[in-house]
Amino acid sequence: MTKGAFVTALDLYIIVECSGQKVKRIYLSQGSPDEPSHLAERIAAHLEKGAPCPSPDLDLSRSTDFQKRVYSVVRGIGRGKTLTYGEVAFLAQCPKGARAVGSAMATNPFAILVPCHRVVARKGLGGFAWGLEVKERMLALEREMTE
Repeated sequence: MTKGAFVTALDLYIIVECSGQKVKRIYLSQGSPDEPSHLAERIAAHLEKGAPCPSPDLDLSRSTDFQKRVYSVVRGIGRGKTLTYGEVAFLAQCPKGARAVGSAMATNPFAILVPCHRVVARKGLGGFAWGLEVKERMLALEREMTE
């Protein structure tokens, strides 16, 4: 059973998977969830209206130490701001690890709460699991709210 909320600005749903009190996965989907999720609604409000970002307990048990450091750095990137893969690697204490950061972002199970859309290539947007158009819309939406 999926739980989620619709994000009008993206024309997508945020789906949240939990196990007990821990969030196991957050992702975007075109398919509607089986039932609403209060956490997904709060995440949608954060994206669309600039509401404070929720900070649930994330299940990091399957994450490597490197991924945890990367997620920590990425969670610190402010709304409307970006860092390159190389900058994140440097801040995560792995200065030559830009490609490893790209891999960590590609497998990030906590979309939006670990805002991988704010990590970009040195020359362009880089990649994004839900397509570059969605990444571009998310960044534009955040920039509009910070102006």
